[in-house]
Amino acid sequence: MLTTHRLAIGVMATAFAVVANCGLEAQTAPAAPAVVAATPAPPPGPGLAIINEKCSVCHTTASVFSQHRSPDDWAATVQLMVDRGADLSPDETSVVIGYLAENFPAETKPAAK
Repeated sequence: MLTTHRLAIGVMATAFAVVANCGLEAQTAPAAPAVVAATPAPPPGPGLAIINEKCSVCHTTASVFSQHRSPDDWAATVQLMVDRGADLSPDETSVVIGYLAENFPAETKPAAK
C-alpha cells in the first residue's frame, strides 16, 4: 500500500513539474508579431451607408466586404438577410444589392490552359 502511495505521489510530482515547466515556457516565449492584413476601405457609394448602419447590427461589415458574388447571388443573399430580419426597405434592398454587385463582383477564374 505504501509503495502504491509513493508511486502516485511520484507521478503527480512529475506531472506538476511538466505542467509548471510548460507554463513557464509559455510566459517567457517571445510574442509572435501580429499579422494584420491591410484591408482596403470599401468604395464610397449610397449603399455603403446603408450597409454600415443596417448590416452591422448582426455581423461585421468586413464579413460583407470579403464576399464576392454575382448580382443574382447578391440579390439572393440580401433577400435572405431581409427574410432573417434585416431592417431594409425595398428601396434600401435595391441600393445595397446594386452597391455590392458593382463593388464586390464574383471573382473570375483564369481560363484553363
